[in-house]
Amino acid sequence: MKDYTNSGITGCGGAGFPAHIKLASKGVETLIVNAAECEPLLHKDKLLLLNETEAFFKGLSIAQKQTGAAVVKIGIKAKYPELIKKVEASIAAPNVSVLPLGDFYPAGDEYELVYEATGKLIPFGGIPINVGCVVMNVETLVLIGSEKPFTHKWLTITGEVPSPVTVKVPVGAAIPEVMSLAGFNGSFSGKTLIDGGPMMGKVVAEPEKAIVKKTTGGLILLDNEHPLIKKMLRSEQKNTAIARSACDQCTDCTEICPRALLGYPVKPHKAMRSAQFSKLENSEYTKESIFCSECGLCSNYSCPESLTPREMCMKAKKLHLSNGVKQKDFLGEPHVHHMRWARRVTIERLIKRLALIDYDRDAPVIKTNKRFERVVLPLRMHIGAPASPVVQPNQQVQEGDLIAAIPEGKLAAALHASISGRIESVTNEAIVISRG
Repeated sequence: MKDYTNSGITGCGGAGFPAHIKLASKGVETLIVNAAECEPLLHKDKLLLLNETEAFFKGLSIAQKQTGAAVVKIGIKAKYPELIKKVEASIAAPNVSVLPLGDFYPAGDEYELVYEATGKLIPFGGIPINVGCVVMNVETLVLIGSEKPFTHKWLTITGEVPSPVTVKVPVGAAIPEVMSLAGFNGSFSGKTLIDGGPMMGKVVAEPEKAIVKKTTGGLILLDNEHPLIKKMLRSEQKNTAIARSACDQCTDCTEICPRALLGYPVKPHKAMRSAQFSKLENSEYTKESIFCSECGLCSNYSCPESLTPREMCMKAKKLHLSNGVKQKDFLGEPHVHHMRWARRVTIERLIKRLALIDYDRDAPVIKTNKRFERVVLPLRMHIGAPASPVVQPNQQVQEGDLIAAIPEGKLAAALHASISGRIESVTNEAIVISRG
């Protein structure tokens, strides 16, 4: 079997976990494909299934062989019958099947996927392999199936742009150049760019200087006056002050929390209470915050006062983790809440609550001949240690050449040239390549 250690392939939408580690997993019973694409406005994964079907199934076959998984389940939302029909028509193995998913958020969370696919719950402090599962996303499998190094990234560009699109661009490409593919050539003044989805994406601090990373699954441009952006741009100090003054203790944040409904002990309302009465310093009262997945449903949907329980959980979580608290310290095991089926939030309702109806548009795949003259490639676009440069300034490289390797004995991912050209600079942070 081919060794993917130096392929540079990582997870393509979350934290960027190196794919070669997952491929080397032992004791895998079920390989689960995350094609849920539960973030509103993003279309990349389902379009990859339609447009890169051959590469996807080749990658899926490789992943199944390398992990030894006896069963493969492809999680796709049931609301896409034509996509499911095409995927099912391409399935050649008897132990591979489509897992129809409900149209709720966050259907793509690996805890949700593992439960939906197997009926098993990941233990406190555990990961999917603890219940015999490995979860991989669509684009990662397409990359594996291409049998090439990770040099280009698929992403959806949408929001305040003339023509939303889904495109493939070099890793490290400049954001302004990439945005032009959707017809946006203006100033970012008065607008905010989100890297990722509206629920878990991050605000891009300086979009004029930013680049596409291996984990960039989408770029959403919104006006600064949009209510979602106003909330995202609030300071921690202001969020805490508002939490102290306005929370009415309704507990809706906990009652609708996806992790709580799966039986994990996270209680966002307790973090809100602690913010009110003890400045989040009461460590015993808010320890459960370390189970927060940071999905954002409590802050962006559940709270009738438009407060930020997630941010209070994150604040408490950071405190407890820094003090050495671990999920495995909690006794017991998760048990699914009997009202889970009734409390899940549909994407349609979520889009309305987020005031994103006007941006819920198709973003078709386009092929571009745009020539990117320069790329900036950070040495750390993945979980773990930074990659170690193996090139020098002024060295000529070809697209796909290894430019930074995995440090010996470290969890990391290799890095490859995403364009052909000259190494402009090498620092402890990034490698820059220009065609000139």
